[in-house]
Amino acid sequence: MSFAFTLSRSFRSRILSCTLLLLASSCFGIAQQNALPFEVSNPNHKKWEPAEASRIYNSACDLLARTIRPEKPPVLRPKFRLVLGAEADQFVNEGGVVEVQLKNWNPEKFAEGVVVVAVRGVVQEEELAKVVHQSVVLADSTINARELGRR
Repeated sequence: MSFAFTLSRSFRSRILSCTLLLLASSCFGIAQQNALPFEVSNPNHKKWEPAEASRIYNSACDLLARTIRPEKPPVLRPKFRLVLGAEADQFVNEGGVVEVQLKNWNPEKFAEGVVVVAVRGVVQEEELAKVVHQSVVLADSTINARELGRR
């Protein structure tokens, strides 16, 4: 065997190893993103950390569940789509598709979105409307002690 053939074979082996390593790491990244409990749309390839987002999601759901019912917390795992690169940070629910839209990755805004989506899943629309209405009625029927003294 000539030195050139050995070098060429060694070079090809290294290229193949690097290619397989890149392919494996790409597949791991895709598998990690597919393992997220929510969908992701990131057409502008905004920088974010899927592992951090997953930890925040789990933490927000668990804390909210313990706040709602400390003695026996419900399991909260809301389904939604995280949209990165949106025009505004907002919560959108159109036609049953729930989205947490962020201009850029922001852990605080993401946690807020998770909580909003989870609360909407726990509190039904009718209950939410009832609480809103009762809040206004209660506020209107309450009088400040100072106001009572003026009458």
